[in-house]
Amino acid sequence: MTLTSDKRVTLHSDAPRPSTRPRRKSKARAVKGLRDRPKPDRSFEAMRPEPRRRKSLANLKIGILSHWFDPEGGAAAGPGTIARALQARGHEIDVLTGYPIYPAGRVFDGYRIRPYMRETIRGVTVHRVPAYPSHDDNAARRMANYLTYGASSTIAAPVVLGKSDVVFVYSSPATAAIAAGPLRALRGIPYVMQIQDLWPDTVTSSGFVDGTASSRMEQVLHVFCNETYKRAAHIAVISAGMGDVLRSRGVPPEKISVIPNWAEESAFRPVPRDEVLAASLRINRKFTIMYAGNFGEMQNLDTLLDAASLLRHRRDIGFALVGAGVRGDRLTERVEKQELDNVIFVGSQPFERMAEILALADAQIVSLKDVPLYRITMPSKIQANMAAGQPIIAAVAGDAARVVEEAGCGWSVPPGDANALASAIAELADMNPLAREALGRKSREYYASNFSEKSVGDSLEDLLYQHRKRW
Repeated sequence: MTLTSDKRVTLHSDAPRPSTRPRRKSKARAVKGLRDRPKPDRSFEAMRPEPRRRKSLANLKIGILSHWFDPEGGAAAGPGTIARALQARGHEIDVLTGYPIYPAGRVFDGYRIRPYMRETIRGVTVHRVPAYPSHDDNAARRMANYLTYGASSTIAAPVVLGKSDVVFVYSSPATAAIAAGPLRALRGIPYVMQIQDLWPDTVTSSGFVDGTASSRMEQVLHVFCNETYKRAAHIAVISAGMGDVLRSRGVPPEKISVIPNWAEESAFRPVPRDEVLAASLRINRKFTIMYAGNFGEMQNLDTLLDAASLLRHRRDIGFALVGAGVRGDRLTERVEKQELDNVIFVGSQPFERMAEILALADAQIVSLKDVPLYRITMPSKIQANMAAGQPIIAAVAGDAARVVEEAGCGWSVPPGDANALASAIAELADMNPLAREALGRKSREYYASNFSEKSVGDSLEDLLYQHRKRW
C-alpha cells in the first residue's frame, strides 16, 4: 500500500485513512544515469538468475575484500553474513578488512590499530590492516579512511589472499576494490564484485563535497569505477535498478547479475516479545514503531521526529530509535528541546541481540532521503526486518518501496512527508493486532521466498565457482 498526504492530515485514532494520490515528482538533483533509466516490470524473484547446480561442487578458497566486517553491525554486517554462509557450504574463507569503527568512527574496545592483525571470528579467518579511523561527515577524513584501507589492503592482499581461487569484493565503499586489480595482475586471481552502493553517485548525492570539487571528484571516481568494472570477472548488484544504470554506463548485460543481500538469519528471526527487556529499555507504549540502524544524514530521521511530534497526543504510540551515528547527538538534542516524551533512544545493541530488540516493536520503519540514487538501492534493513517477521513502513522511493508493496507487509510513504508517515503509523496502531500479525507473516514469507540465504546463496556460490581461477 502507498500513502501520500495533503498539506494536513487528521491523525486521531478514529480518523479515516487518507485517500491514495500519485506521488509528487522529486525535486532532488539528478544523478547521472539514474533519472532516465527504464523501469523494470519484473518480480524480484524473476530478476535473480537461476543457479546452475552441479552434481559435485568443489570447495573453493575464497578471499573477501571488505572495508567492513564483524563485530561491526547494522549496514556493515553484510560481509560477515556472506562469509559465514560460504564457509558453511564448505569453502575456505579469508577476509581482508580494516579495524572495526562503524558507525561511530572510533576503534572498538579490545582493538588497537597496528600494521597487521589476524583473528578468527565465528570460524572465519580475518586479516586486519590499518586505515585512518573516521566515519563522520567530514569529506576529507572519510576519504582518508577509504583510501588508507585501499592502500593497506593492496600491500597485504598478495600475501594473505594470494592463494585464493577467486576474490569476492564487497563494494561498499567502492574503494574496497582497490586491491583487487593488482591482485589480479600479480597473481591472476579473478574477482567478483557485489555492488552495495553505486559510486560516484553515493558520494555526490551525500552532500559531502560541493561545487567544483564535487565535479572533479565525480570525474575521477567515474574513471576508477569503470576500470574496476572492466577488470572484474563479474558484477553482482543488489537491485534491478543498479543493473540498469551499469548497463547505461557500458557494462555488458551478460556481466551483470542481480544477487540481493540476505539477513544474518541467526540474528534476525521472529521471537516472542520479552517483557522484562521491554521494561528495562522503557519500551512501554501500547504500540511502538522502531527505527534500528545508522543515524546518518541520508536516513532522514528528522522526518521521523516530525511524525512523532504530530502524534505526541497519541499516548498509545511510542517511537524507539536503536543505533548510533553522526546525527545522533543532534537528534537527541532535538527530542529534549521539543520535549518529545514519546521518543526514546535505545543506543547501539549487540548484533546477537537484535532479534529480541526488534521483537519489542509492533512495526519497523525504513527511511532514506528522496534522491535519485536511493530509488535504485535496497537498504539492508528491508531484508533484516522481513527476516524478523515485522510489518514495515517504507519511507523510501523506488525499488525498496516496491518490494514492501509487492510483499503486502506494510505501507510505503513518500520520503520526507511527515504527515503521510504519521498517518501510516496511526493506521497501524489502530489496526486489529491479528491483522498486524498477518502483515508480519507476509513479511517473513516474502523474505523466505526472495531474500533468504537458502534462496539466494546458491546463486552467489555458483557465480563464484564459474569465475574461479583455473590453476
